[in-house]
Amino acid sequence: MRKIIGIVAEYNPFHRGHRYQLEEIKKRNGDAAIVSVLSSNFLQRGVPALLDKWERAHAAVRCGVDLALELPLPFCCNNAGVFAGGAVALLKAAGVVEAISFGMEDETDLLGAISAILVQEPPAFKAILQNFLKKGYSYAQARAEAADRFCPGGGALLGKPNNTLAVAYAEAALRQRAGFELLPVRRAGAGYNDRSEGEIMSATGIREALLNGRMESACRAMPDESAAILRKNIAAGRCCLDWEPLWQALRLLLMRATSAELARYAEVSEGVENRFLDQFPRCESFEELAERVATRRYPRTRVRRQLMSLLLNVSEADNQLFQRHGPAYIRPLAMNDRGRELLRLMRKKSSLPVITKPAGLHGDDYAQKIMALEFRGAALWESLVPRPDWEREKKAVPLILDD
Repeated sequence: MRKIIGIVAEYNPFHRGHRYQLEEIKKRNGDAAIVSVLSSNFLQRGVPALLDKWERAHAAVRCGVDLALELPLPFCCNNAGVFAGGAVALLKAAGVVEAISFGMEDETDLLGAISAILVQEPPAFKAILQNFLKKGYSYAQARAEAADRFCPGGGALLGKPNNTLAVAYAEAALRQRAGFELLPVRRAGAGYNDRSEGEIMSATGIREALLNGRMESACRAMPDESAAILRKNIAAGRCCLDWEPLWQALRLLLMRATSAELARYAEVSEGVENRFLDQFPRCESFEELAERVATRRYPRTRVRRQLMSLLLNVSEADNQLFQRHGPAYIRPLAMNDRGRELLRLMRKKSSLPVITKPAGLHGDDYAQKIMALEFRGAALWESLVPRPDWEREKKAVPLILDD
């Protein structure tokens, strides 16, 4: 039987670098079957996705993924540890995945050593970590500095975004005793935030090209199947390029909120709520507010996620609940014929219910709480596109494609 490998992705949008990763995985592992855990409509860095999750799953399966599963919103719009932890928990719960593959900027043999340090947290490591936090470093920066003291080269490794996520996946797999084989693939082409144009562009570069009207340049960096799906959605008014409605909603929320009310939202602490109230009257956009509030300790990405928790009404109490209990169900988004076989196998072996419709969660209060947030996220995303489909999330069913 062929190996079954999991990957975690956002595909915002699916580009040639993503296809390269899938081709490398299959080439190295005898045409392995690929199960992708795909971010919902809001992403790890606290922003809306270009296309909704159903369309991104469609592109993924057209371009080489066999089965795309949803990473529920509480876990995808969160820090790297929660993001990776939720995705690994889903892949483990599926009961069929043997390995996890991910992109990295660097080829390294430090992955196991660093993840072990982060899981075990020796007392000396924790002391160094706390020392850097007291100096005003962000948690990610402090952890990188502490890791470097224990494992020379660890700090530089953790200083790059894909490497950071790779360590988060390895750490989550170790914490959860998932037993996954780790299969890193060196990233090809442009870096994470590289805005240069070419045949292999970063997702950031593609989004910027689209925003500036360079459709052909963006599409050249994507496989034909993915580019066709993007073009179709843009023509149909189903592409999120304008965040202005987020700012309008956020301004109204902040105008009527008190600092005590803001402090109840996920990750809002240590006086950040007061910075929101102080800074928003001076701002003219969502991004300007995130920039003004950001500090060394609270990077802009974290501030974006805090603002999204306000808009989505995610309290810190609920955030902690989600982190304690993890995903409550497995929800397929799209699949090919091989993916259908995987799903049948998954239904027999999964430790979580596999659902295709929200009605399948009847009687499970925790699962319904996650789904309610998923509906809020979908509705907020729909408010950002020219032609919203308010029933999309409720009526969508997994897409089945022929091989």
